[in-house]
Amino acid sequence: MLLRTITVENDAQEQVNAAILCTFAIPEIDRNILVYTLNEEGRHGTAKIYVASAVPQDNGYRLENLASEQEWQCAVQVLKQITKGDGQ
Repeated sequence: MLLRTITVENDAQEQVNAAILCTFAIPEIDRNILVYTLNEEGRHGTAKIYVASAVPQDNGYRLENLASEQEWQCAVQVLKQITKGDGQ
C-alpha cells in the first residue's frame, strides 16, 4: 500500500515526513481536516496521530491546530464514523 506523505515540522522544529492517514471536510465549521502520523510510538505500542486543520494558501496549505472545542468535537465525531464504518 502506498501512503501519501507531506513534510511537517516536529516538536524540535526539524523537517520530517508525515504519512497522511485521512482527510475530510466538515462544512458545518468550514474546516478541512488532515489526520497524519510521524510513526512515533504512542501509548500501549500504538502509533501517535495528529489532527490538524488544513488552511488553503497561494502555494498549498498551512496546518493549524484545531482552535475550539466545537472543532474538536466535530472532528472526533467524523473519525468515530470512519473507524466504525458508519455510513450515516
